[in-house]
Amino acid sequence: MFSHLAVGIDGSAAADAALDLTLQLATKLGSVVHGIHVIDTAILEGSFITDVSGALGVEPLLNLTPQVQELLGDLGETLRERFNARAEESAVRGRFHLVRGAVAYTLVEESASSALLVVGRRGLNERFHGELLGPVTERLLRVSTIPVLVSSKETGPLAHILIALDNGQRARHALRWGGELARALEAGVTLVHADGESGDGQQLLQNALDYLRPLEIEVDTRLESGNPVKAIERVAAECSADLICMGSHTHSRLIEMVLGSTTEAILRRLDTAVMCVP
Repeated sequence: MFSHLAVGIDGSAAADAALDLTLQLATKLGSVVHGIHVIDTAILEGSFITDVSGALGVEPLLNLTPQVQELLGDLGETLRERFNARAEESAVRGRFHLVRGAVAYTLVEESASSALLVVGRRGLNERFHGELLGPVTERLLRVSTIPVLVSSKETGPLAHILIALDNGQRARHALRWGGELARALEAGVTLVHADGESGDGQQLLQNALDYLRPLEIEVDTRLESGNPVKAIERVAAECSADLICMGSHTHSRLIEMVLGSTTEAILRRLDTAVMCVP
């Protein structure tokens, strides 16, 4: 199930942490790692070059595109060398993909045959985003067809996985992926549900426990009340979770713009690695 893993690489500290985590997983799972660097075609568009030229006080008609292409190509080759060296050092089979396109959608396309896509929270421009997710990561969570694992700054072993449950279809997928990953890594699992007005939380947890029983992994359950974000944050701290597994988004984009989403709130508030399952 985890024979192929993909990781987004852009030269940032967050991407380096994502690569560290991916190599650790590959060592444990025997996976092939696909390192993907996307040369953003938006940078090569004429309007961008014109804006940069104007900001620098340079003649806007000056053709900077070849120079920019050369610089971006050099960066890509440098990242290729670094990736290959890291994979060899970790005794992991690695394949580097240097491609051009719109970053988020190209990452989705290139990683479609992998089990997971691992990325950092923010890229090279993280200082401009404050506590927000980077724009590429935020979009990936909405458009990826495979689970996206957003790494943390720490890259220790994933020894305990927290799986957040609700009544949605995506949470059921999260239960499946989180359980299979826990079995492959020999990790413990805590199931958490913040019970709402329905009062069926205990049955939900029991059903999830029954589902995981054939995997022969250590499982604990926690039925919480109140705000789901605070409940997940509290339980993650108490069980020392190394990874939180949850559905990516449970509302339409319009509703999320108004209300926010549990997934994005967790990613903003906690530095724990989070696997978002579509």
